[in-house]
Amino acid sequence: MTVRRRFLLASSLARLIQRERGGLRQIEGFFPEQRDRSSWVRLEENRALLILKTAGPNGEAEEQTEVPVGHAHALLDVCAGEIDYTRTKLRIGDREVLIDQFNRPRDLHFITVEFDSEAEGRGFHPLPWFGPEITAEARYSNQAIALRGVEQYQDAPLSDEALNGLLDTLENRFPDQPRSAINRPAKQRAVSKAPAGPASGDGRTAQVNLDDIEAAMMAEMERTLQKGRPD
Repeated sequence: MTVRRRFLLASSLARLIQRERGGLRQIEGFFPEQRDRSSWVRLEENRALLILKTAGPNGEAEEQTEVPVGHAHALLDVCAGEIDYTRTKLRIGDREVLIDQFNRPRDLHFITVEFDSEAEGRGFHPLPWFGPEITAEARYSNQAIALRGVEQYQDAPLSDEALNGLLDTLENRFPDQPRSAINRPAKQRAVSKAPAGPASGDGRTAQVNLDDIEAAMMAEMERTLQKGRPD
């Protein structure tokens, strides 16, 4: 059983992560809701998956079956709702963190952390750059966003602590977690345009220096804070 915790992420930090690490564009189409199960098709780079999630006495179980890409496109045409997002994977110690930047149905920025058990999930300490936790808010699930959209959404707050915390993460410096083995994350390859399209306009993963990123982010953060100050 996979347990997930989801957090908001400041849009500026999400752009910084994608600029430094790239990402893979994914499209998911959801079929109409059922009481004890949900199903959807996911298109990512050159493969497609049909996914079924069922609820039982021991929690939720998820099964995936690979399908031909052409079949996935046909299924997307008959789905009840779609989402389109770019996913970047980071490592925090031996834990994988998923950064999702939604393009459709609207701009949204999330952090999702996956665990093998409820106990592991409870023992995880969010990092300083994580925004408010939204795990219990059903409206922020991928299915709810695809089928019903998000009417009200407030970007996570941006602060010096959040920026410095993210820079520490990108340089593999982490606060203590229950499990602390550290693996250097590999640079991710941006998706090609077919079928799901590139994560950025030129289809390449940018090579940048963290000092340059920090300077640019400090300037952007100052502009953001200035907008919130009274004249």
